[in-house]
Amino acid sequence: MGLQAATADHLQQVRCLPLSGAVNFRDLGGYVAADGRRVRWNQLFRSDSLAELSDADLQVLARVGLRTICDLRGEPERVHKPNRVLLTPPAMHAIGFMPHRGDELLTETRTGAIGVGEIESRVREIYRRFVTEQSQAYSKLLSLIEPAALPLLFHCTSGRDRTGFGSAVVLMALGVPRSTIEEDYALSNRYRRDLTFQIGGEVSAEVMATLTQAHPDYLAAAFAAIDEHYGTDTTYLRVGLGISAARQRELQALLLEP
Repeated sequence: MGLQAATADHLQQVRCLPLSGAVNFRDLGGYVAADGRRVRWNQLFRSDSLAELSDADLQVLARVGLRTICDLRGEPERVHKPNRVLLTPPAMHAIGFMPHRGDELLTETRTGAIGVGEIESRVREIYRRFVTEQSQAYSKLLSLIEPAALPLLFHCTSGRDRTGFGSAVVLMALGVPRSTIEEDYALSNRYRRDLTFQIGGEVSAEVMATLTQAHPDYLAAAFAAIDEHYGTDTTYLRVGLGISAARQRELQALLLEP
C-alpha cells in the first residue's frame, strides 16, 4: 500500500528536512508496513553527503538527536568530502563501497566517451550488483539497527543509489511493499544534489540529469536481480542478507508503530 493521495503532499513536505547543505535528507517514517502498521517517525533517516552542512543545519540535526551514522561512501569519497562533525557526535560506521565500475563511469562521462543510453545501462548494472556483490554492506546496515543506535542515519554522496537501495532493504525488512519502496525511491528526484564536483569537465545537462535522476528502471533492475537469484524478498533477506525470521520480527517491533 502506498501513500494515500490525500496526504501524500503533506507527508513529503515533512519527510525531507529543510537543510541547506544536504538536499536529500529524509525521514523514513509513516510508510505502511507489516500488518498495516506504519514505520515510526524520527527513527530512520536517509541522506546525501553531510560534507556541506551549514552551522544552521547542525542546529537542526542537534534537535533530531542522531545516535548513529552509517556512511555508504567509499574511502576516497569520504576523504575527499569528509562529513561535518555534528554538535553531539554520533557513532560513525564506514560500511560503504564504490559502485561497480563507478570511477570508470565518472571518468568516461567527464570525457564524453559515453552517452545517455550507455550511462543508463551501466547504472542498471550497478543496481543489479548491489544485490549480488554488496550483501555484506547491506547486512551490516541492518545489523546496526538496535534500540541504542536510534535515531540512525545512512547516507552516500547523492542519497540516490547506494542509499536508495539501502532504504529499499530496510523497508523490505519491515514489510513495506515494493510499490511503496518505489515511491520513496522516486522522491530523490525532488531533491537532487549537484554532482558537478564529482564529475568535473563539461557535461551536458541531459547527461547530468541522467546521472542524478532516480529512474524507476534502476531500482527495478535490483528487484529483478532479487527475483532471479533468490525468488522472493523473504529469501533474499534470509539467504542474501542473513536476516533470520526472529531478527526481522525484532526490527519490526523496534521500528513499527503498535
